[in-house]
Amino acid sequence: MLKPNVQAAVQPRGTDHSERLLEDYKLEEMLRSPHRFIRPESEAAERAPLQWRHRVQYAVSHAVNAFYSMDPDVRKEVPVQYLLEKWWPKKAAGFDSILHYWDVKNKVIDELSLAIAMNDDLKHPMILFEQWKTEIPALSMHLSMIFQTAWQPEGWDSLLVQKFMVVHDPNVVEAFQHMASVFCWEAFGKLPGMIEIYCLLEGRKIRFIPGRQSLIRSMDYIRLVRDSIPQTENSETEHFTSRDKARIHEEVDRRRSEVEPKKNWLM
Repeated sequence: MLKPNVQAAVQPRGTDHSERLLEDYKLEEMLRSPHRFIRPESEAAERAPLQWRHRVQYAVSHAVNAFYSMDPDVRKEVPVQYLLEKWWPKKAAGFDSILHYWDVKNKVIDELSLAIAMNDDLKHPMILFEQWKTEIPALSMHLSMIFQTAWQPEGWDSLLVQKFMVVHDPNVVEAFQHMASVFCWEAFGKLPGMIEIYCLLEGRKIRFIPGRQSLIRSMDYIRLVRDSIPQTENSETEHFTSRDKARIHEEVDRRRSEVEPKKNWLM
C-alpha cells in the first residue's frame, strides 16, 4: 500500500503568503485563456467565454465525485447520467445556442458514461476530490493540487492518477502531467504509474507513463513557471497578474522553440 510522507503531503488548511506557492487551478485557468493574457481584459470579458465550460465542469466534477463515493456494488445500479442531471445547468444561458447546449450535454453524457465503464475494475479510490499540498525543496517552493481521482490498482505500488476535463487543451494537459509527476515524487516518493486525462467533448483519453527522464523535464517546467512569477514581499492579491501570465506564456513558448522534448504519450 502506497503511503504518503505526512511531513511532505498534507491537506492544506490555509495559505502562508510568505512562501512560494504554485496552485494547479490558478495555473490551469491562466493557460486556458484564449487571449493568452497578453493584455488585461475587463472582468466581464474574462468571464464571458468561460461561463458554459465552467458550469459543465462543475456538473462533471460533482457527478464523478458522487459516483465514486458510492460502494462499488451500488455503482452498478446507478447510471452516471442520473448523477450528471442533478448538477447539469438547467438553462442554456452562457452556451452559444440551445443546440450547442444539447450537443454538449449529449456528448458529455456519452463520453463520461464510457469513461466510467472503462474504469469498472477500479473499486476504491485512494484520493477522491481532495486538495493536497507538498514542499519541493529543490525548488524552494510548495505545490498545491486538487486530485479528482487517484487509485492504486491491484498489484501496483504506485498511483493511477485521473483527470476529467470538459474541453481538451494541450497546455493544460501538459501542465497537469508535469505537476502530477512532481507532486507524487515529492509527496509519496514515487512517480505515478500512469496519468490518464479524459477530454470529454473530444472523446479522447490521453495516457502518460512518467519516467526518470520525464521527471527531469517536469521539474524544469515547474521551475520555469516559478521563475516566471515575480516574488513580492507584499502581495496585494493571490491571483496571477496579467503581466505574470503573459511572462509564463512567453517563457514556455521560447523553451518549446529551443528544444521540443519527445513525449511518450499514448493516445
